[in-house]
Amino acid sequence: MDGPGGAAGTIYPLVVVVIPLTVLALLVACAGALLRPRWDVAVLAGLLAAVWTRVNQPVEGRVLVSFSATRGFTEADLLSVAALLVAGTALLRCAVAGVRRHRSRHRAPVLPLRGPGLTRAAVRHGR
Repeated sequence: MDGPGGAAGTIYPLVVVVIPLTVLALLVACAGALLRPRWDVAVLAGLLAAVWTRVNQPVEGRVLVSFSATRGFTEADLLSVAALLVAGTALLRCAVAGVRRHRSRHRAPVLPLRGPGLTRAAVRHGR
């Protein structure tokens, strides 16, 4: 008996095993990147989005935008776009958190006020 869409055994393992596992891994990585952004999880989500573009051929659906007679943007490619947006957002959030962490570690120490008429601004400027 032939598998869906081709000769026996060529498409069937891909549709039954690889595609659901890839989608599950992609969704878990995206959820992890959104809930607790880390650069390694964001990179993993981006890599899984690239893998999805390679394995989604049996479930592509309709062509939304056609680039040529044989190339186009399909419904299944929307998942990759969404995953790349999540990965980019997570990387941006990691970068912002890193900048904030760096700034908080490298702030000038606050000098105590001593003597009448001294303000913190005067102490900082050496007056």
